[in-house]
Amino acid sequence: MITITRTEFAFATIDASIHEWNTIKTIVRYCANNYRNTELLYCIPGPEEQRLEKLQSLSEIMDHVWGPPPLEDIYRDQLFLITHCIKETEGKDLPNVDDELHANLVNQVYNLGVYDIFDDDNVSDEQWASWQIERSIHNTKTWIIKLHAKQTDKAGKPYVQHPLRVHMRLQKLFPDAAEDVRHAALLHDVMEDCGITSQDLRERGYSESTIQIVDAVTKRPDDGLSYKQRIEQLALTGPLGAIQVKLCDLLDNTDPERLKAPPPEKTKSLSKRYSIAIEILQSRLASSD
Repeated sequence: MITITRTEFAFATIDASIHEWNTIKTIVRYCANNYRNTELLYCIPGPEEQRLEKLQSLSEIMDHVWGPPPLEDIYRDQLFLITHCIKETEGKDLPNVDDELHANLVNQVYNLGVYDIFDDDNVSDEQWASWQIERSIHNTKTWIIKLHAKQTDKAGKPYVQHPLRVHMRLQKLFPDAAEDVRHAALLHDVMEDCGITSQDLRERGYSESTIQIVDAVTKRPDDGLSYKQRIEQLALTGPLGAIQVKLCDLLDNTDPERLKAPPPEKTKSLSKRYSIAIEILQSRLASSD
């Protein structure tokens, strides 16, 4: 059974059985590939040229970024679009979709009343302020998914999963991290891997604090420093937020699953290098308490 629980201004947690979720993914994928053959042409808001992009982006995220349910922090508009896909394709005999299950999903989304879930009549000012931050964070997540879309890590997995995990780790280790630092955690590789500049970030409205952090953790191949020297320099002169972000980055890099990809001798070398770097950064953070 599908359940949707609102958690933030425009976000919710969605749960469903694996079979239901896989069917929903298949339906959304069909809609993304057959957009003009569905009624979605008329019910997705926004300019015509952006409607297909929204569908394709949603399908990409569902297939390659989101894991199995329950799923947290699903954006309201994504839920609306999923709902439209389910309802507008009913009775179309979609490939690899059981008609009976499809009809059941349609009934469930009607009964859930997704639009009613986001009724704002009883929301406090404090809650609104908190939700506005989460919406901003969501926009950054959406952007980095596009920026890293064609990239994979050494294990062949979508690279964007790395900055998303770094952000999650930051929230766990540093729950009081400011919004600027959270944005930087998500953006920490965009200069190095995506050709994004400080000015690009500035033009998108990011704060100087966020830009400074991203710049501080970006490797400069022509700086003449060894890896250890870069870490020591960051620990000595970098902003606190940059040290927090880099620590979370390294902790994700030392995850056993990520270290499986390189050859054993390379894995051992990386593990040692990361361990030394982590110790340096943790020592710096401890001294700032």
